[in-house]
Amino acid sequence: MSLVQVENLEKSYGSDTLFTDVTFQLGWGQKVGLVGHNGAGKTTLVRILAGEEVPDRGRVNYARGVRFGYLRQEEVVNPQKTVLEEAQSAFAPILEMERRMRQIEAEIGSLSPEAIRREDLDAVIWEYSQLQERFEIMGGYAALRDVPQVLYRLGFAPEDLSKPCGYLSGGEKTRLALARVLLSGPDVLYLDEPTNHLDIEAIEWLESYLKGFGGALLLVSHDRYFLDRIVTQIAELDSGRLTFYRGNYTNFQQQKQALQRRIEQIYEREQREIARLIEFYEKWKSTPTRRNQAMVRKRWAERLEARLVEPPKTTGKKLRAKLQPERLSGSEVLVFEGLTKQYGGKKLFENVSGVVQRGERIGIVGPNGAGKSTLVRILLGRETPDAGIVRFGLNVTVGYFAQDTSDLDLEATVLENMLEVGTISPFEARTHLARFLFVGDDVFRPVKFLSGGEKNKLVLAQITWLKPNLLVLDEPTNHLDIESREALVQMLKDYEGTLLLVSHDRYLLDQTTEKTLELAGGQARWYDMPYSLYRERRQPISTRISGSATPVAKVAGPDSALGRLVAESPRKSAISGAIEGPVNGYALNAERRKARKQVEEAERRVEALEKRLKELEERLYHPRPTDNVVALSQEYQGVQQALEEALRLWEEAASYAEKLGA
Repeated sequence: MSLVQVENLEKSYGSDTLFTDVTFQLGWGQKVGLVGHNGAGKTTLVRILAGEEVPDRGRVNYARGVRFGYLRQEEVVNPQKTVLEEAQSAFAPILEMERRMRQIEAEIGSLSPEAIRREDLDAVIWEYSQLQERFEIMGGYAALRDVPQVLYRLGFAPEDLSKPCGYLSGGEKTRLALARVLLSGPDVLYLDEPTNHLDIEAIEWLESYLKGFGGALLLVSHDRYFLDRIVTQIAELDSGRLTFYRGNYTNFQQQKQALQRRIEQIYEREQREIARLIEFYEKWKSTPTRRNQAMVRKRWAERLEARLVEPPKTTGKKLRAKLQPERLSGSEVLVFEGLTKQYGGKKLFENVSGVVQRGERIGIVGPNGAGKSTLVRILLGRETPDAGIVRFGLNVTVGYFAQDTSDLDLEATVLENMLEVGTISPFEARTHLARFLFVGDDVFRPVKFLSGGEKNKLVLAQITWLKPNLLVLDEPTNHLDIESREALVQMLKDYEGTLLLVSHDRYLLDQTTEKTLELAGGQARWYDMPYSLYRERRQPISTRISGSATPVAKVAGPDSALGRLVAESPRKSAISGAIEGPVNGYALNAERRKARKQVEEAERRVEALEKRLKELEERLYHPRPTDNVVALSQEYQGVQQALEEALRLWEEAASYAEKLGA
């Protein structure tokens, strides 16, 4: 059953078209990851689906009785309510559904069929069946019945439940909004970056919940591990088009790369074929005995040229981040002993010690509120511990990425912030900023008007210019799109200095760190292994589910349109043999009519195969949600071969007809 039908959506801002001809549907159990570079229009599309923005064209239709929940990137909660009250109010629709089901059961049970009009009874039974079906599909919302437990899973402490929402931080408001959306029991979930402000444990709980969610899910996320474990389809918004791929994010990457290679091969092969045909025409166009063959090849080349489509190019610009230390540090980079810190009587951590050696790559993990950012600030001398000492080694230079990008001057421009990092000319600054996608007049924008992702890129630009030998990054991937995260991963993999990384991005941790420092429950524990191995040995996670492989559809059979077209293009020539000996005028005219008919039939076969080839090319460039690009590619090869044979037969038929004077 389709819960949502989206038809021909289009949205523009001024002369810039975000997307056009967006058409798809969502049904029970369907889980779609919406991806694309920053600015591609993902959030705008979700806002249109949620009715918060109006499209220029097209419409969104919901099935009768369907309810949706929408998590925005920036959420608002009632400042007068407590955390628990706000969450419980969201659960009210589920309680009302249960109450209505019990009410219907009581009404039907207490009345005889004669006491109710048939049409009224039908309406009540339909309503009850809809409620019951929803409850069965959604598992009765059993995972949400303990509201406080849901809040704990999303990072709230027991003492937070009585806190007024007006006192919450931005991250806490986002987490409460996520709890509110889940507790409202929607049939369709629209989640825009739900893992922002969640620690790893909360992300893993959310993964488990969404994996079992029985409704439809459209998820905007830049967390590739999160996407891999949840979604069964990827919808990529790029160049104004929405293209669907089967499987999770890893499957999508593989399919997209294979598809791009296939499209480029098709384009290059057809260009070579056009050049070959034109060369034949130019060589033989003036030779009487070969003129007909030359003209057929010219027409063939013109047909190929008319349907030749250049492979689509992505509009997303890529970050070009590189970083190498300017000088070598001593073998001991950082030594700390007995670090202790508490706030208002609450102890964050106690007696934390360690030695960081040159070249080590350490991931710092733990739940929200454990003190990871505080520990980093203490290590860098930006905050004073209650007890303990910190000592830097010889020749250590530090590059620090603060989670809130608080080191930026919000009133200054991008260029002015870049010029503050050290000895750098305006020309050098603009050239360097361009590598981080600040081009043209972008450098003159005040930082206060930048998006979260743009601020992150500016800080990374500053750090890479300084070329430190100790890199300390606190949640550097927040607000970055997947392409920028990939560029950051590659930069850190190539970096030859020492790395301390605080992150909830598991892919980033796995790719760039070799040791793990866990900060939890006021204690610090060291693990001589990267994040995934540490997580498995510390506590196996049974909810981890790998992405499903893409099923391969069968190649078109003999009863399909392709099968019939191929069958009509036999390998052996079907052209009548030359007439031998003297013939009368009647026989010659009959043979001419037959030859003309063969030419027409051959041309019709060519046109039909060309039409199908063009359809397949369009589908390969922009697959539909139900398309299998592997099967489409195989069918394309079959049609291509059939077309080549049909063109050969057309040429033979035309040559024979010309000999007869037809």
